[in-house]
Amino acid sequence: MRSIRIQLMLWCGAAIALMLAVLGVSLYLTLQHSLESHFNASLAARATLLVDTLDWDPNRGFHVTSDFTPIPDGSVRGTPRYFQIWNLRGKSVLHPVTLGKRDLKFLTSPGDTGRFASITLPDNHAGRELAIRFREGNSDDQEEGHHDDGSDHPGDNRDNRPADAAQSEHMGQDYILAVARPTDDLDNALSSIAWSLAVYCSLATLCSAALIAWLLNRGLRPVNTIAQQIAGVGAAHLKDRITAENIPRELIPIVDRLNKLLERVEAAVLREKALTADMAHELRTPLAGLRTGAELALTRLRTCEEYQRTLRQSLDISIQMQEMVENLLTLARLEAGAWGQAAENCRLDQMTDQQLKGCTARINSRAVTLDSSGISPAVVKAPPELVLLVLRNVLDNAVSYVNHGGTIRVVLKSESDAVTLTVANTGSAISVQQSQQIFERFWRGDDSRTDQGRHSGLGLSIVQNVMRQIGGRVIVESAVGQWFTIVLLFPKHGGDGSHDNPGHERL
Repeated sequence: MRSIRIQLMLWCGAAIALMLAVLGVSLYLTLQHSLESHFNASLAARATLLVDTLDWDPNRGFHVTSDFTPIPDGSVRGTPRYFQIWNLRGKSVLHPVTLGKRDLKFLTSPGDTGRFASITLPDNHAGRELAIRFREGNSDDQEEGHHDDGSDHPGDNRDNRPADAAQSEHMGQDYILAVARPTDDLDNALSSIAWSLAVYCSLATLCSAALIAWLLNRGLRPVNTIAQQIAGVGAAHLKDRITAENIPRELIPIVDRLNKLLERVEAAVLREKALTADMAHELRTPLAGLRTGAELALTRLRTCEEYQRTLRQSLDISIQMQEMVENLLTLARLEAGAWGQAAENCRLDQMTDQQLKGCTARINSRAVTLDSSGISPAVVKAPPELVLLVLRNVLDNAVSYVNHGGTIRVVLKSESDAVTLTVANTGSAISVQQSQQIFERFWRGDDSRTDQGRHSGLGLSIVQNVMRQIGGRVIVESAVGQWFTIVLLFPKHGGDGSHDNPGHERL
């Protein structure tokens, strides 16, 4: 099972580690660029200094002309340790003793700004080389000291004395100067910076992870508080609710939903308790009737007619109990949403006519007038069994509780957005206030119901649950001594039935 706390810690730790890594790499690259630029600038300065101290001698070739003190390695103090000069054809014209028998790397086309390269120095240390191109005899000193008359001839000097032929030939030629320097200090500095950044970033990540863990534990305390309150809610404490005091704003919707859930659970438990009590109450009477009839039949020998009468009474009670149990099972399936029949196009007008024909005998026995002239063709899309269940219970309710010699009116009409079925009967003894209770289970309205032996008080509750399941509504209107009216609003998914294919209709 995944933990929100662990996931938040991992994601936050990964984000901080990534951020620190990016910052560390960026800082390292910035410092590397700065140090390398400084190193390159220093190497370029040394190369420029060396060019200024170079001179050409016909007998000695290139040599360093400076007032600096010579040092044992053959160079002059202040000049680079490793340097070399080539002509453009790659022939070495100055090879200091510090190089020994090895040469620096000859870099062609160094350009005006020079060209850098990483090399291995004669002492086998890593180094960096700068190659620049310069021209001998084209300096400002030479122009001032040797060409004061504006002549471009390299052989003229201030006194118009001819120069040495070899030196005249050498003056004005381009050469390539390579200057090298070890990079040990630079590499050590960059390595130290890299290790320092890695250590500090790692320590910062660990400290951040510890801080995040502490903050998460502190921030999730309200969740633990809610969990403890939920754990305290039991079957004996269904009225308890979760308090929203000192709870973060983000958890308030969850607390509200939990409280509403507890309200629904409490209502369901109370309903089940009431149902159990009602079932015990409703079954106690017929069971007592069965026992009483059996005990009376066994007190003495009776005639065949008396035994038959007792058996008929027991059979009626058994049928009543069976209908009650079946209605309870139907209601339980409806409330659980376990009715799995698919919806079909149902001809509601024809199904209503069939149910009315089944009630003809009972209607005639009570001299009741049936007005079904208002039934128009109509089609609804719903599970056929559920539609029949609704029609059977609504019509049976009207036939059972209409007054003797009264009237039952059935009106069915198809409208633009719904199909409306109205069933009304005269002789209502239910007030407006009591009409809100007729959907309660086992409620029969003892003052108004005259046929209690036949009904268990579950029919209209079943009607309400069916209409909710198929997306419809049921409305009840009643007044004492007047009409008792039930209006069923079926959602309309088909036409009025006049153009539908009868082969696909459920009758």
